[in-house]
Amino acid sequence: MPSSATNSIVTRLLEAFAAHFGAPAPAVVARAPGRVNLIGDHTDYNDGFVLPMTLDRAVYLAVRPRPDREVRLLSLNFDETIRFEIGTPPTETPRWAAYVQGVVTELHRRALLPNGFEGVLYGDVPLGSGLSSSAALEVATLVTLQHLFGFAMSGEEAARLCQYVEHTYVGVQCGIMDQFAARLGRRGHALFLDCRSLAYRHVPVHLKDWLFVIIDSRAPRELAASRYNERRAECEAGVAFFRRFDPEIRALRDVSPELLWAHPDQPTPTIWRRCRHVVEENRRVQEAVVDLEQDRLEAFGQRMNASHDSLRDLYEVSSPALDLIVDTARQVEGVLGARLTGAGFGGCTVVLLHRDALPELEQRVARAYEATFGRQPAFYPLDHNVEAGPIWPKTAALPVSSASESDEAGASEE
Repeated sequence: MPSSATNSIVTRLLEAFAAHFGAPAPAVVARAPGRVNLIGDHTDYNDGFVLPMTLDRAVYLAVRPRPDREVRLLSLNFDETIRFEIGTPPTETPRWAAYVQGVVTELHRRALLPNGFEGVLYGDVPLGSGLSSSAALEVATLVTLQHLFGFAMSGEEAARLCQYVEHTYVGVQCGIMDQFAARLGRRGHALFLDCRSLAYRHVPVHLKDWLFVIIDSRAPRELAASRYNERRAECEAGVAFFRRFDPEIRALRDVSPELLWAHPDQPTPTIWRRCRHVVEENRRVQEAVVDLEQDRLEAFGQRMNASHDSLRDLYEVSSPALDLIVDTARQVEGVLGARLTGAGFGGCTVVLLHRDALPELEQRVARAYEATFGRQPAFYPLDHNVEAGPIWPKTAALPVSSASESDEAGASEE
C-alpha cells in the first residue's frame, strides 16, 4: 500500500490543484523517483557498468487534459507557474521548467500529445545533491503524460528521450544512467546497467535487518564541472594510449587488467591512475551484483569501501567533507560499507549498515561534521524504494510498446 508520506504528498497536490485550477479533480497523479548509485562511478562515460537504485523520494505530477493546446503548470517547490502553447519554440523559463517544456516539445514532435494539460508538480528529491532530481522531473513528466493520453512507449525509449531533452533543452551532456534508473528502476531491486549496450537487469536487494543511508554533505560543488571535464579528457587520453596495443579498444571498458598492468604509470602516472580506477571499478560492479544476488552483504560493503578508496586515491574526486563522513561512518559498529556516490567533489555518500546502528551513525557523523565544517549534514534512510508510474487513482500498467516490459512498468506499491 502507498506509504503515509506518499499519501500526504498526493493530498497536498490535490488540494493545491483544487485551489489553483478548481473542480473537477486531476485525472491522474504519477511520479518518478530519484536515484542513488550504489557502486560504479565515473564508469558510465567509459562505456562501463553501474548499479543504481531508486529512492523513496520522487517528483510527483497531478494533471488533467485541457480542451486547447495550452500547458499550465504550477511548481509547489518554487511557487512558480509556467504557461505555454504546445508546438511553440521553448522560451526563457525557470530552469525547472526547461525539463518539462523539453519533454512536451519532443512528445509533440512525435505527434503523441492531442491537446494541452494543466497541473501541479512537487518533488521531495533533494536538489543539487547528486540524487538526480532533474531526471526524476523529466521522467515524471513523460510517464504522467503517457498515462494521461494513453500513448505507448517502452522504458528504454522513454529514458533516451529524457536524456535527449537534457542534452538539447537544458544543455547538460549527461549520461543515460539517471534517466534509465528513474524510468526502469524497480521496487526492491537495484538496476545493473551496461552503459554501452544499455542491456540491464533488475537485481533483488534483500536487506532485512540492514539499511542503506544517504548522507548529504551539503558541501558546495563549484569546481565539479571543470574537474569532471578534466577526468573525461584524462580517460580519453588513456584510451588513445592503450589503443596502440589493441585497435579494438573503444573505451576504458575494453582495457583488460593485464594490459593495464603491463604499462604501469603510462602514458603518465596520473592518467594511468584514472584508467586503473575505471578498469577495477567495472570489475567491482560486476562482483557486487553477484554479492547482492547471493545475499552477501558484508562482501558488498567491502566493495563499497574499495570503491570509495579508489575514487579518493586514484580518481581523486572525493573531498575533505566526503572523506570525513565516510571515515566516521566506518568506525560505527554495524556499518558494512561507506562510499561517495555520484560525481564527487561534494554531494552525497551512501552507507550500508544494520538498522540498529542508525542512531549512533547519525549522532557521530553529525557531531564530527559540525565540529569540522560548522554545519550539519542531512540523513536520508532508504528504507524502501519506489518506481515510476501512476499512483492515483489506482490504475493498470502504463501503456508500453514492448511486451517484455509490461510486467515492470505498472503502478507502484510501497
